[in-house]
Amino acid sequence: MLVAMLDSGVAANHPHLAGTAVRGFSLDGEDRSDDFSDRTGHGTACAAALARLAPDAEILAVRLLDEDLRTTSAALAAGIVTAAEEGAHVITLSLGSRAPESEALLADAIGRASAAGAICVAAAHPRGAAMWPADLPRVISAQAHRSCPLADLYRVPGPLPRYVASGWPRPIEGRPATDNLYGPSFSAVHVAGRVVQALAREPDLSFADVVERLDASAGGTWDR
Repeated sequence: MLVAMLDSGVAANHPHLAGTAVRGFSLDGEDRSDDFSDRTGHGTACAAALARLAPDAEILAVRLLDEDLRTTSAALAAGIVTAAEEGAHVITLSLGSRAPESEALLADAIGRASAAGAICVAAAHPRGAAMWPADLPRVISAQAHRSCPLADLYRVPGPLPRYVASGWPRPIEGRPATDNLYGPSFSAVHVAGRVVQALAREPDLSFADVVERLDASAGGTWDR
């Protein structure tokens, strides 16, 4: 199972990724490089969270974010399409755009990825604002809540396939959780891990089938 992670890159030699197959590339405009080293640690933390839930998955690191964790909508769209062309079964997106003009561009990229058989999982806006691609109907999206344990999943009421999951990454040994990162990026990874698990059991699941499996495993709707 190949899982693309569109983020800041991945440090493939990190101890939390021991035994995990990692390959990747970076995109800077139209330029592609084989260097996918992590610029901030964010992508590595996301990869480690995925490896904890899906240790047999291969990670395709697509470095888009700069040192300030920023990129362009065009780069994000290109990353989605390229990841699908590389054969990714699941594409995890820890980023998105609030610019209305990006909606059509990202919808087209998601459509092309979906046609290639990839399932996209994206972080929703942390304060509930509109953000793409998380607010697209062909994207499974996730939001975080500090009280949600790793093992729990809740469906968010509404027309979109959106879930609340743990927003904490894999702990850093010997340090409190508050010293680490937190947010919907990790919720998206935790939901993506469940998608990978479902596809590992039933490889021919459609997007609607995967959503159905997530709904069945959820502990109810999130009404807080």
